[in-house]
Amino acid sequence: MNEFLRKKWEMAGLADDYIFNKVMLDYDVEMQVADLHDIAQRKVEATDPLVVKLKERIAVVKRNRKWRPEYMRRSVYEMDQEMREKKIREGERRIRDGKREILEGKRELLEGKRELLEGKRELQKSKHEIKEGQDRLKEKEQLIQEREQKLHENQQTIIKTSIEAMRALNIDKTTIKKEIKEKFDLSDKEIKDYFAE
Repeated sequence: MNEFLRKKWEMAGLADDYIFNKVMLDYDVEMQVADLHDIAQRKVEATDPLVVKLKERIAVVKRNRKWRPEYMRRSVYEMDQEMREKKIREGERRIRDGKREILEGKRELLEGKRELLEGKRELQKSKHEIKEGQDRLKEKEQLIQEREQKLHENQQTIIKTSIEAMRALNIDKTTIKKEIKEKFDLSDKEIKDYFAE
């Protein structure tokens, strides 16, 4: 007979019980720790003759003054053991959860770094595009200034040529001033500057 079962039966006061041993022999099954645990947790059928007999003997042991303290110590020990195992499982679960959260955090951190690098690249690209746009704008402004300068120079040449042509036709100075002022939309000061030369 299994030594573990022998100790359990001795503790429960069943080792010398002929009926219990006979039931065990008739049962013809070598019980394992898991089977005893199932019986203790009442996960087997209550009509099973072995379970019924075992429950009866446990009830007797619970009431027996000699065996009750041992039963209670054993019950408390088993409950403590179960609580320790439960706490260990809970701790292991928390560690697994913590590791999973750390891995998720690392993935999120790497994703954030990747997005940051992409953002920096886009920012550099945007800065480069802005600089190119500013350079093109400066070139256009310079081109406009050059064209305005040429336009102003052409206008001055046309005005001077017109004044000389009108003088050559013997048109009086007041009429020339009036014509030039109207045609080229000049101020009185600008007209004076042309005739001061």
